[in-house]
Amino acid sequence: MNPRTDRRGLRRGATMVLTAVMMTAILGFVALAVDTMVLAVARHQLGTAADSGALAGAAALADERRLVPDAPIDVIMTAAHDRAREFTRENPVLGRQPVIAPNPTNEQDGDVVLGYMADPTDPASPFLTSALLAPMFNSVQVRAARSADRGGIVPAFFSRALGFEGTDVRHSGTASALNYRIAGFKADPDRNADVLPIVLDRQTYSDMISPATATTDQFRYDPVTGEVKSGSDGIQESQLYPVKNGYPGNWGTVKVGVSNNSTSTLGAQIRYGITSQQLNTYPGGQIKLNLTDPQGNRYMMLEGNPGISSGIKDDLEAIIGQGRALPIYDPNGSGGNGNNAQYKIVDFAPVRVLSVNFKGNPKYVIIQPAMMRDETAIPGEISSDWTSGGLVRLHLTR
Repeated sequence: MNPRTDRRGLRRGATMVLTAVMMTAILGFVALAVDTMVLAVARHQLGTAADSGALAGAAALADERRLVPDAPIDVIMTAAHDRAREFTRENPVLGRQPVIAPNPTNEQDGDVVLGYMADPTDPASPFLTSALLAPMFNSVQVRAARSADRGGIVPAFFSRALGFEGTDVRHSGTASALNYRIAGFKADPDRNADVLPIVLDRQTYSDMISPATATTDQFRYDPVTGEVKSGSDGIQESQLYPVKNGYPGNWGTVKVGVSNNSTSTLGAQIRYGITSQQLNTYPGGQIKLNLTDPQGNRYMMLEGNPGISSGIKDDLEAIIGQGRALPIYDPNGSGGNGNNAQYKIVDFAPVRVLSVNFKGNPKYVIIQPAMMRDETAIPGEISSDWTSGGLVRLHLTR
């Protein structure tokens, strides 16, 4: 017997044993890696489902009916809860629809929970669910899971041979609908800014949004169809024109980004908004409250336009039911006649045009508070009062 041949045979045998052991280990690691990737996909899809549901629920909280002082908050909460469940379930996790249990009593440990966050931009801000805060609710939390009682655990496919059966996966998402005051508008090449080139005095606007002030409620806006009809909707109204909202020869029309407002220019801005080219005539392409008076109040100045014309009637009628930002001015610091009028703008108030009449007597333009979602608007302070309207922004907060 050749000793060399025996040694080669022994080496081959040892190599085969070592290869078999290594292949088993390698296959085990591959199986574990594959199942880990499946688990990562499940976590990502579950996170997408929870976040999508939370955002949809928060969007439903920004309901136009919250403009009514005695808003049907229970109805709005139910709609937001159902919307959150619906959107969460429309995002499958590994091909299965997430199981999201209803939570009609808004229990804190439910799958869908509505609440109030004083500062949703702060991760440490508490999520409050007290029923006493329901009129202020602005946030929705969705807890989604794949577990034994929630559509089944995320199964192990290859690593079962190593003793792994599967894993529970959980994810929560929280989104908020914030109601901001408007600090101004910025130029955007893809869209116009919905600013109405007509001003209203601060006292008239305050009377409209104050529950203690008796104003009118003659028209009803339907947020589903966007139609305006005669009748009450519980939201107070005011006249934009004619009131003491301007100076002789002017009546509150203003120049925004233009040096000379013809009727056609004024009408185009009413109908289509302020263009990015017009906004770019201001520093930084922004129109905003960038001055400060001795009392510390923010403001800006706008020049008057020589009077309102019946030629803009059709343009005002074209935006009935739509939201527009109305410049609010303080008479203290404003003044002048016609083309020389100067207005001290202290706010941009979201309003909706309800009715227009330029024939006979009386002539009028009727408005009411509204909610806006204009992407060109610059958010200011957060407001917890929905009855005055505001700029709505959605945030994925957690």
